[in-house]
Amino acid sequence: MRVFITGAGGFIGRSLVKRLQAEGHRVTALLMPGEREMFSEIEIARRDLTETESDLAGLLEGHDAVVHLAGAVGFQSWEACRSINVEGTRRVAAAAVAAGVRRFLHMSSVSVYGRVPNVPLTEESPLRAIGDPYGDTKIQAEILLREREAAGELELTVLRPTVVYGRGDRKFALNLLGLVRSGRAVLPGDGRNRVDLVHVDDLAELATAALASRAAIGRSYNVANPDNPSLGELVRELARLMGVELELRYIPFPIAFAAAFLAEQAARLTGRAPRLSRYSVRVIGRSYFYIADRAMKELAFKPRIGLFEGMKDALEHETDAL
Repeated sequence: MRVFITGAGGFIGRSLVKRLQAEGHRVTALLMPGEREMFSEIEIARRDLTETESDLAGLLEGHDAVVHLAGAVGFQSWEACRSINVEGTRRVAAAAVAAGVRRFLHMSSVSVYGRVPNVPLTEESPLRAIGDPYGDTKIQAEILLREREAAGELELTVLRPTVVYGRGDRKFALNLLGLVRSGRAVLPGDGRNRVDLVHVDDLAELATAALASRAAIGRSYNVANPDNPSLGELVRELARLMGVELELRYIPFPIAFAAAFLAEQAARLTGRAPRLSRYSVRVIGRSYFYIADRAMKELAFKPRIGLFEGMKDALEHETDAL
């Protein structure tokens, strides 16, 4: 297929481009104006999805599928999340329809379930807005794409991964490695909850399989690794690998959440990113059970990269993310 990828220069995009090329697909990578090129033997297009004047339809002509990865991730303002996650998605979908490209793979998130702890969450679980800019705008993006699908304009597949990590990860892995290296870590919760992470290469493998599968049309898929260790086990193993004597403490979730709220308020005054956010506390401070059986049954997907293995690789190539 000839595949058009938004957000191709991002962490997930780089891995997916390589995977699609390895499978023999032709890829057009959409990059931001001025964004550094990091691909070979690939067509490059440049547009800013937040600009209302951006003409995308002409770029999509002649493609067989669109993979929409571009988005505001993690702790972001409402303005940024609406601009990219909602309006950016709306523009890409409209351009695909105008160009006659029906196959559309959308990268969403398990955040659409509203971070409900201790409850099995399948793809049929309700989407739940909780006042989180990232998760709530991901819900809105899914809704507008489903409306296009219901109108017969798109053949849609939605992927909902947990937090994605791996080599070159500038967010979760890099921050966690830095925290452990400091020798002192204060984490929300009690450390016994399983870490909701999936390796970027596993996600790219599933995305490639879903894109090629007619059975995946009209479906949503949770993407998670059920074999992950607990947060405490992960942090202690990282300290061992790094040769760090780690002072590890935990604080109750409500206290951590309140502290994150205050950190966000202070960040708004200083203009700098908070050291702790409610988004991050929600992600790692409680136990969640995202059921990913559908991808295994329908697409034969099983994560290949264990968390200890994946984090060791991220540690060995930490400079790739700097």
